[in-house]
Amino acid sequence: MKFTVRRTLALLLSMAIVGACAWVGTTVSPEIGAPPEFDAAASSPKLWSFAFIGDTHEGRGITDRIFAKMRDADLEFVVHLGDIVDRGDSDEQWEYVLSTAAQNRLRLMPVVGNHDKEKCYDDRGEIRWRQYFPHLPRTFYHFRHRGLNFVVLNSESFPLPGSEQAKFLAWQLAHHPGPTIVCQHRPVFTCSGRDWANMYLFRLWTHGALKGSDATLVLTGHNHYYERSKPLDGITYVVSGGGAPNLYKAETPKDHTALFDAGRNHYGLVDVYADHLAIRVLDLDDRVIDTFSVALSETPHTAGTAENLPATELPPIHSLPAYSEDRLGLRPGAPAVLPRPW
Repeated sequence: MKFTVRRTLALLLSMAIVGACAWVGTTVSPEIGAPPEFDAAASSPKLWSFAFIGDTHEGRGITDRIFAKMRDADLEFVVHLGDIVDRGDSDEQWEYVLSTAAQNRLRLMPVVGNHDKEKCYDDRGEIRWRQYFPHLPRTFYHFRHRGLNFVVLNSESFPLPGSEQAKFLAWQLAHHPGPTIVCQHRPVFTCSGRDWANMYLFRLWTHGALKGSDATLVLTGHNHYYERSKPLDGITYVVSGGGAPNLYKAETPKDHTALFDAGRNHYGLVDVYADHLAIRVLDLDDRVIDTFSVALSETPHTAGTAENLPATELPPIHSLPAYSEDRLGLRPGAPAVLPRPW
């Protein structure tokens, strides 16, 4: 009897190990699909637009030029993909980037980057977020704008099973169905071997959570080049570190790479349509680096119902303290720097 029980337990354990290995293998090596195509002439009118930029690192002469171009693009907001500054402990760098955004009337929806932390503390970005983004609930958060869900993650903390961020991600995906864009700083899929250990953990836990969900686009930064993946289990992954003054060299594309471009500062503009996103990536001379489309999933659940709970909608930009003209000193001859929050 004991021998039979031991054999049964050993068989069950072996089956569990094989199953776990198979799940890990399919998660970190997803199914590669083909990008969707949409007929621009047949599309419904554009609904609204937003933009993304990563790794400004307080790049004077780059950040101001990109923000000026964004100012003229009629944007609802700009997702900053992290590394807003080069040194998280530099008040001057924070004030430069944020005041430049404010002068151009840009609302930043920020992502924590590894350079945005106070390194002298056991910090994951919370210190500067409390100071400069007090209207946000945490360093990871969800908001919905005009029918589109955004889930912003803090990649300085792994969404390990059972962790607060993992529970947050699962809850948001379950309770806010419909078109979803996920943003974090560190890449999940890229052809570079940089930060490879973190990347594979994010493939396991972040992509594992997103696979089969309504997420169709993931925006990341960290690596100072531009890269777009083919749809991986239906999700397109973008790496955009285009605001950095120190750009990285070219890498050898992988099987999942749809387009790779190195050596050019850049930013992305996203036009939202009823059934898809139309994305353009431009350099500082307005040359097009990439254009592609992402299909938007539909949900039968109306927002605000038990199946699709109410979400945080963006407040009017003029109601945010950081964008007040009086507080910014945007008067003739006045210095344009952010005030201290105290």
